[in-house]
Amino acid sequence: MSGWVGLTEVRALGQGDGEIWNYALTFALPDLGGEGNLGGLVVGAEPYLGHLEGVTVPSNDTSVHVEAFYKYQVGPSISITPGIIWITAPNQNRDNEDILLGVVRTTFWF
Repeated sequence: MSGWVGLTEVRALGQGDGEIWNYALTFALPDLGGEGNLGGLVVGAEPYLGHLEGVTVPSNDTSVHVEAFYKYQVGPSISITPGIIWITAPNQNRDNEDILLGVVRTTFWF
């Protein structure tokens, strides 16, 4: 289990100073289903504008990121990692439709 919190202080030209936040908790299950495999889950907030001088920021439209993946170790130098990502309230706006992504990563070690 791990996690992070990120804060970026920004200056918007012609607007003023602001803050962009992001955070997440991660869970990993090493050797799930076999040696070298890895199952994982990430739950957190996409980067969102928490404050900007002179701008009213919606407080309850935080975009949530949920990701699940499984790294399958094909051989000593190849792994395939399928995953699924769900993002709510894209662009910090709950009126936007959620995003659902299917992803596949193949890794080769030389």
